[in-house]
Amino acid sequence: MAKIGISSLKKIIREELQSIYEGVDEDAAAKTMSSATKLLKAIETFKESSSEKVKSEIGSNLDGVEQLLKRIVASPMQYVDVVAPGPKKVTLKPEKKEVV
Repeated sequence: MAKIGISSLKKIIREELQSIYEGVDEDAAAKTMSSATKLLKAIETFKESSSEKVKSEIGSNLDGVEQLLKRIVASPMQYVDVVAPGPKKVTLKPEKKEVV
């Protein structure tokens, strides 16, 4: 079995952590959670105002959707698409900094 040195292990961990945080979009997660919350409220209102016949017809399907929406509200980051970062622009020119 091959041994991994400390520097190689640090490099692997750094790369894995970077891939976790690449393209994370907190705004999209907030919008997703907000939309799911609104849908949950609409389902609750629908259940309160609908007739028994409608409830029996839709019942189990609506319950499944409600469970899914609750999971989205609980962990919205799992339901956001990860955007691959674009190419990084690298320049070899030194930055002009003001000396104080």
